[in-house]
Amino acid sequence: MRRLAGTASDPLVEEECVIDVRIETFGDIHVARIRHVGPYTAVAPCFERLFKWAASVGATTGRTLTLSYDNPDTVAPRRLRCDACVELRTEALPPPGIETGLVGGGRYAVYRLKGPYTDIAEAYRQLFRKWLPRSGEAMDGRPCMELYRYTPRNTLPEHLVTDLCVALRDAPSDG
Repeated sequence: MRRLAGTASDPLVEEECVIDVRIETFGDIHVARIRHVGPYTAVAPCFERLFKWAASVGATTGRTLTLSYDNPDTVAPRRLRCDACVELRTEALPPPGIETGLVGGGRYAVYRLKGPYTDIAEAYRQLFRKWLPRSGEAMDGRPCMELYRYTPRNTLPEHLVTDLCVALRDAPSDG
C-alpha cells in the first residue's frame, strides 16, 4: 500500500483541505448485486432486498459496497446507474433482479470519507479534479466503488465511514 497526501506546500491542499489517498490492490469480491437506476441516494431498498434474500438462503454476508457508473454532475439523476452489492458466497439461485458474481479486483486510489453519505459526491469531485490530475495515476474502465464501513441503521451520519475507491490502471512495471 502506498499513501499519497498533500502537504502545506503541495497544490493538493486548498482551503486547508488535505486529500489523503492511499493506493491499494483488492482481490476479487464475490457478491450478490442489484442494478439501481435513479438517484444514488435512493439505493437503500436494493440493499434491504439483498440482505433479506441472503438471510433467506442462510448466506453469511461480508462487506457492503456500491459500484457507481455515472458522474452525477453530467448525468440526470433519473439515469444514474449503480450496483448495490453485498459480499457473499452461495450456491443458491438468486431471484429475478438479483445477480451473483465477482467484482474484479485490481488497483484503486482509496479516500476514506468520514461523515454523511451526502458528502460523497463532493469528495469524488475533489478526487477527480484535484488529486487524480496531479497523482501520476490514470483511471481504467472499471466503475468507482464505495465500501461502507458502518451501517446508517446504527451509526449517526457524521460518524459514517466510507472508502471511496477509484479504479486505476496497473502500475508500470520496472525494467
